[in-house]
Amino acid sequence: MKKLSILIPIAFLALGITVVGYAQSLAELAQIEKQRRAEIKNGVKVITNADAAKYKSGPVTTFSKPVQKAETEDPRKEEKAPAFASQPDEPLDFQGRPESYWRKTMAEARQRVKDLENEANVIVLKLNDLQNQFYREDDGFKRETIQREIQKTLYEQDKNKQELQKAKNALADLEKEARKSGALPGWIE
Repeated sequence: MKKLSILIPIAFLALGITVVGYAQSLAELAQIEKQRRAEIKNGVKVITNADAAKYKSGPVTTFSKPVQKAETEDPRKEEKAPAFASQPDEPLDFQGRPESYWRKTMAEARQRVKDLENEANVIVLKLNDLQNQFYREDDGFKRETIQREIQKTLYEQDKNKQELQKAKNALADLEKEARKSGALPGWIE
């Protein structure tokens, strides 16, 4: 019992020292956090209505580096409106694109759709062949191999369907763009 009566005050003393040490480190952490927040607050600039009036006519940017001209332009315009060496008597649409541009672009888009449709047909034939092989095979190990190939082919089929849908949407968007830009109907056929 005497040992217990001596150990209890020692335990409280050790606990008290730990709490005091913890409290000091917590106070230090609070001071460090206060300094960090003050530094952040000093780095932030508050824009008032008077400041906003200065920049009313200029472009709004959130970049810290200077913005170059290429970054502000629409990247799709560069893809769809490259420089063409058109013949001088070739008719142009409202954006200055010649008939040859529309014929070539539409032919490429249609060819992409056709290629993806052909690929879809090949995938269906491959899938049918694999399924026939699976049902003909008696060996369980070979069936597992064929089943993996079927799964890969199904994945390819799903991927092809997505790409085909994107290509069809791109073709439809291209036709809409051609109509809006004043391309004649014969150019996009």
